Amino acid sequence: MTTITTKAQIESITPLTDSIIQLILLPEQYTDYLAGQYLEIQCDNESIAYSIANAPLGSHKYELHIRHVQGNPFDQPLFATIKKEGAVTIHVPMGDCHIDRLDKNKPVIFIAGGTGFAPVKAIIEQLLATGDPRSYELYWGARSQSDLYLDEKVKQWQSHVSHFRYYSLLSCNNAKESLASLLLSRHNDDLSHYQIVISGPFNMVYATRDMLLARGINKKQLFSDAFSFEQQE
Repeated sequence: MTTITTKAQIESITPLTDSIIQLILLPEQYTDYLAGQYLEIQCDNESIAYSIANAPLGSHKYELHIRHVQGNPFDQPLFATIKKEGAVTIHVPMGDCHIDRLDKNKPVIFIAGGTGFAPVKAIIEQLLATGDPRSYELYWGARSQSDLYLDEKVKQWQSHVSHFRYYSLLSCNNAKESLASLLLSRHNDDLSHYQIVISGPFNMVYATRDMLLARGINKKQLFSDAFSFEQQE
């Protein structure tokens, strides 16, 4: 898909927790995207990547989930621009880890850390909207319960969709266990027929990948945009 550059108005800013906000962007020129892709916001001379958290189901808006902590130098340019102009310049869409990369005939495992849930949310929304019959699981990890900021929504999905399973992990309760170890403990059988999407902080993504590879998972089964950034370094 062709990436465009356009202005986007800030339609709303909604706190999801004390440190995570939902930002809704209304672009002057809308372009479609694939669930799982991200956009970049231009701030001064740099671009900051944010996953698009809603599936492309006709709203013509982009939903972002942003961790915002007072004093965080990475946030300051973005929120200074929002306060001054009420709009941002975006580059959209971007990213190769999206729903069309996945085999429609194979089950999917999503592993998300913190706001890495955003692109996973978009893909699952797409699966739900199309009544996709493949089985899929979500392993979502965070530091505290409040950081599982849409926990109730995910539990509602699980209660209504028989082929979806949800597991969460709080690092404040179990510092020794990881999302990868939780996954492996629940899958003692062969994982060779699964597709595994990993999203979150880069160090978490790489550590999860390395642990899965060490257990014999084929790297072709693993999907994450973080892998592309690693190749550029």
